[in-house]
This record gives sequence, structure tokens and C-alpha cells, in this order.
Amino acid sequence: MRFDSAGPRTWVLATTAAWAVLSLLLALFGMGGRITPAPEDSALVRPLPALPKAVPERLGPLTQYAETANRPLFADDRRPHPFSLQPQGEDQAKAFNYVLTSVMITPAFKMAIIQAPDASTPPLRIKLGEADAALPSWTLQSLDPRSAVFVGPEGERRLELRVYNGVGGEAPTAVTKTDASPQGRPVVPPAGQAAAVSETPGPQGPAEVAPATAAVAPARTPASPTQPMTEQAQMEAIRKRIEARRAQLRQEAQQQQQQKPPVK
Repeated sequence: MRFDSAGPRTWVLATTAAWAVLSLLLALFGMGGRITPAPEDSALVRPLPALPKAVPERLGPLTQYAETANRPLFADDRRPHPFSLQPQGEDQAKAFNYVLTSVMITPAFKMAIIQAPDASTPPLRIKLGEADAALPSWTLQSLDPRSAVFVGPEGERRLELRVYNGVGGEAPTAVTKTDASPQGRPVVPPAGQAAAVSETPGPQGPAEVAPATAAVAPARTPASPTQPMTEQAQMEAIRKRIEARRAQLRQEAQQQQQQKPPVK
């Protein structure tokens, strides 16, 4: 290879290799082996910066600022006023005024049903550990067969299961006389008609129908609003209606037999 035909890259590589060989030879002959550290000179050492003096605490004890609560700085009259943390434009937290109407407890599901005392709003169904959209700030914390505990802004609120006390119940629907139907629905005669039937002579006399007539009157007597009919009283009224209907059917059958002409 001729030197006149060598390119720039070749000259760069050759120069780098020459400097490497020269540095190696100088290191072998002790280049840099006679360098020693300079003697210590205290005048060359820089002094450490001095720390600033400790500033006394600017805040005093908490009792020193009691007057700030008694005279608020941002109040016009410098008197305390109630305030709310609710953002402006949003509804305030609704008051929790509900009664527990039903409880549903299964191994995998628990739910309480609450409603306003006046039934002005539809009932709310709230699962355990959740809150309803109508009461977002009240969460059902625990649930028992006859009670439920809700947690909200006012703390814990325990509701006992509402039990029917017999007040406000409606009397059974009075059954009036209707035409006989193929389904055989019971027909109870009015009080005046029942009295007329009791006076109709028959083979067994009026004494058989008289008890049924007397039984119809209590069944038609409406229950007092202050003294609603109990379950036992309702069952007794139904039983008396059935007895009155059976007596009426027997009386009608006897009348039909009397009206048939004798067979010659």
C-alpha cells in the first residue's frame, strides 16, 4: 500500500495508534510516578459557613388565640355564625326521618326497606353497606332481624322494625245480596229480608232460621275506627256468615218443596 494513496481515515487511525504506543512507552518509563501531594496549608482551607441564630417561635400557645373563635375576623359583626360545608348550589343533606318497614336477610343478601312515617314518598330499598340515591349521606351499616343501623352526618341512627298495632285497619267488606251465579258465590240477604224469612212458616218452624238471622247482624256491623277487629273476630264473623248462608239455603229448599204440586 502506498502512502500517497492513503485516505484521511487511514491517517486518523495511524495517528491515534502512534499516540497510544507513545503513551504506553512513557508509562513504562515512569511517567507520572514522581507526582506527590502538596503540603498541607491551613490558609488554603475555607472556613465553614456560620449558622444563623435561632429565631424564636412566632406561634404562641393555643389558648392565646381563643378570642379568634369568639370574634371571627371575616364576620361583619364579629360574632360567630353557623355555617355549612356543603358547596353552594347543591341541596342540603336531607333529614333522616324514616321508619323501618321490612327486613330481608339471606346468606348472600341483606336489605332494609324504609319509608316516611306519613307514606308521602315511595319506600327506599337499601342494601347492607350501601346508600340510596335519595339519601346519599346515609349508609346502612348493620342489619338485624328487627332493627337496622344507619350512619350519616348526624351519627348513628338505629331504627326498630315497625310492627302492626291494630290501629288503622279496615273492616271486612260487607256482602250484599246478588243474583245467583254459576260459580255458587254466597248470597247474604239484607237485614229486612232475613227478618221476613224468619217469619215464613215451614216444617221446622221459624226457630231454625232465627239464629242465622241474629248472626247476620253482627257481621254487617262496621268495626269502630278506634277498636279495629282482631283476626279472631274476623274469623268469627266469617263463620257466622257461612252459617247464615247455609240456613238460608235450607229454607229456600224447603219452600221449593212446599210449592211443588203433589204427585198423583
